[in-house]
Amino acid sequence: MWRFFRRRRAPAFKPFDRKALPKVEPLTFEETFADGLLVAEAAARMALKNRIILMALRGEEPFDADRAAAAAREVLHELIRETDEVAEWSAHELETAANRVGRSAHQHDYHREDTRNLRLREQVNTAIAERLAELRDDPEYLAELAERARQDAWTDIAGAINARLAREWPEVEVDETYLRERDQRMQDVAGDLERDLREAARQREMLDELDDSFGGW
Repeated sequence: MWRFFRRRRAPAFKPFDRKALPKVEPLTFEETFADGLLVAEAAARMALKNRIILMALRGEEPFDADRAAAAAREVLHELIRETDEVAEWSAHELETAANRVGRSAHQHDYHREDTRNLRLREQVNTAIAERLAELRDDPEYLAELAERARQDAWTDIAGAINARLAREWPEVEVDETYLRERDQRMQDVAGDLERDLREAARQREMLDELDDSFGGW
């Protein structure tokens, strides 16, 4: 019976052969630029969406397309500055990496074999910054970016409202009492809306008097 409990021999594995791995084709400038521009535009839309949400939560001003476009220009300006900084950093790392040999100690320890990727990163980020600068002066693009950010903001706000209503408000039973008091409730809602509109108009007049064209954007 002991033969059934004998330890099986571990299968023999072949030594790892790096040369047997399939050859990885390097990324082209066109591919990297296209992907990078998509990421940059998504980051700009998210930043603008967050600004719109903050304005909505503060309740200071109704949404205005011109103000949103101005905010989009500011967001793109910040993104251009960040992209330029990455390009400058890549150029600096390229100079030092060209003189390093051996194996990297960590992912940010660049050596001579990394110079192509660093050069590509510098070129792509420079090109993305230039493209964003062009889009920043395009009124149609700014309007489209602002509208997509507004829709994203509304989706987030509506989702939060629905979640809170589902969590905190029980399902309303529609009975005779509910139907009888409906007209009064609607009158109360209309009164609240009218007061809110008057307050918004008053704040708008105050901003116009102060000549605050961007309303805090």
